[in-house]
Amino acid sequence: MSEQQRYRVIKRLASGGMAEVFVAESAGIEGFKKQVAIKRVLPQLSKKEQFIAMFLDEARLSAHLSHSNVVSVFDIGVGDGTYFIVMEYVDGADLRALLEHQKKLGRPMNVEVASFIAAKMCQGLAYAHELCTADGKPLQIVHRDITPANVLITRYGEVKIVDFGLAKASSQLAESDAGIIKGKFGYLAPETVLEQGVDQRVDIFALGIILWEMLAGRRLFLGDSDYITVRLVRDAVIPSLQQINGEVPHELEQIIRRALARDPAARYRTARELGRDLTRFLYRHGRPVSEYDVAALVERAKGGPARAVDGTQKIAELIDMMLLEFKSLTKEPNAGGGGSGLSLLPSLDTTTSLLHMPTHSSSSPPGSDGPLGGLADELEGPESLHEDEASSSVAAWFRGLIPR
Repeated sequence: MSEQQRYRVIKRLASGGMAEVFVAESAGIEGFKKQVAIKRVLPQLSKKEQFIAMFLDEARLSAHLSHSNVVSVFDIGVGDGTYFIVMEYVDGADLRALLEHQKKLGRPMNVEVASFIAAKMCQGLAYAHELCTADGKPLQIVHRDITPANVLITRYGEVKIVDFGLAKASSQLAESDAGIIKGKFGYLAPETVLEQGVDQRVDIFALGIILWEMLAGRRLFLGDSDYITVRLVRDAVIPSLQQINGEVPHELEQIIRRALARDPAARYRTARELGRDLTRFLYRHGRPVSEYDVAALVERAKGGPARAVDGTQKIAELIDMMLLEFKSLTKEPNAGGGGSGLSLLPSLDTTTSLLHMPTHSSSSPPGSDGPLGGLADELEGPESLHEDEASSSVAAWFRGLIPR
């Protein structure tokens, strides 16, 4: 018996310097259809061994993850020298879009909705942090890139963490290079920029930053340059939320301050512990909140006046999409052990995956017309990662400029 899985591309969702994401439709027998998102490495990066190793680590790691607050991965493949991941399509917006919407309105997110979103993020992180192999060995997953762009929220108010591309796990094949700072500078933990080693508490610190920003209506660590931003992270001086937003109760600010403790030993030890405190606060706060309230925020953030459409450009885009075809073929092993390809999902031992796509010039990347505009930012990869391998390490720069 053989099984064929096809993916019909509907539209390009986002594009960056390292990968691009498409909305596609998987087609099965008897009219079965399902919308998915396909993350595809740009062809020019397929020859970079370090980047591909990181991409495959994300794929292997994501195959283990199955939780309502984590974006699921369905299929992984390679074809024509290009790697791709087929994952859950999140119809909604990312948290960065919600924060930008609130900034335009001139007011921060309300206390209960921000706390609810953070509590759901804690559930996803606690699941990933505590995940074990089949024989009970902890995977010791650390996301290391928790940012608003990597928190997706459906139009039904579901909160999902995406992109474990920088995650550190005991099961990874690619070694984490000493001295290389991974993650967006404004969401790093002090111990990361000081090269003191990282554990799950760096994700808790990043979550604390995001919760602070939701309630303050502005960035916590943002300087005029990367260097200044990193110094702000290193010093970890946290302004009083109550002075910025009088609606923030003292109890909630204390929770956030503990999550943002400069000393990891003074911080919450686990995401589960932080999530429990946020849930207890919400009950004591006495204001009902649910996914419906988050969904309403997503709809407001996605709303706005209709934009004029260039008919000629739209037709060109439709033709371009018709030329894109993703395929993932599962073949039955023959007696001679034939068949070639790559499968990274544990249950697919004989998968040959093909991907046929036109190559876009890197000098003029395709645009993004999807609702998850923040994905374009995360597709650029960490701010410290450069294509030129000779300049990929920023350790010397940090050592020279940041006093211990």
